[in-house]
Amino acid sequence: MFIDIGATSKEEAMEFGVRPGDSVVPVCEFTVMKNEKFLMAKAWDNRIGCAIAIDVLRGLKGVSHPNVVYGVGTVQEEVGLRGARTSAHLIEPDIAFGVDVGIAGDTPGVTEKEALAKMGEGPQIVLYDASMVSHKGLRDFVTDVADELSIPYQFDSMAGGGTDSGAIHLTAHGVPALSITVATRYIHTHAAILHRDDYENAVKLITEVIKKLDLETVHEITFD
Repeated sequence: MFIDIGATSKEEAMEFGVRPGDSVVPVCEFTVMKNEKFLMAKAWDNRIGCAIAIDVLRGLKGVSHPNVVYGVGTVQEEVGLRGARTSAHLIEPDIAFGVDVGIAGDTPGVTEKEALAKMGEGPQIVLYDASMVSHKGLRDFVTDVADELSIPYQFDSMAGGGTDSGAIHLTAHGVPALSITVATRYIHTHAAILHRDDYENAVKLITEVIKKLDLETVHEITFD
């Protein structure tokens, strides 16, 4: 990729204040599309994960539940799950959720063999990816809560790629972890698109799961 800043030489570029290693941020304003359920913005991967974490914490504010909840915006997930590794060692969680984007199969040029999930059909429960196989007990608990509350969801698997759960589940003696993702078109581009309902249902699902988690349930998930 070439980014033309209008400089005629290296020296002139440096006069502009540009240095090796500087970040480039593409311009794409958050846009509600003609179909108002479709939301476009740059870097949904993984600003949407941060937004979900914030809204889950908001939803739990003032609500009685038996947990201490951390929402972490990690760094360098794409180059080795590094922030997840250090934050998990600091927090030492009992249960963890990696919240991320997933691949939307209803994207031009993507076949059902490459991605099954459809936008608007609920958050994706990731069965496995290149970084981990999801914890079956936690996965079943989450889907049971979703079924009980009629929250839509869909299963997903990815032979390549991974999420922060891949690092978190290896922390200390092991942490039951599950990735819950939002089907997104054109991830890693300047203009990605996702569905508002998937976002809202991901927030609702994680919030309700946390409310139902207590010490006994965590022990059942971890040791049964």
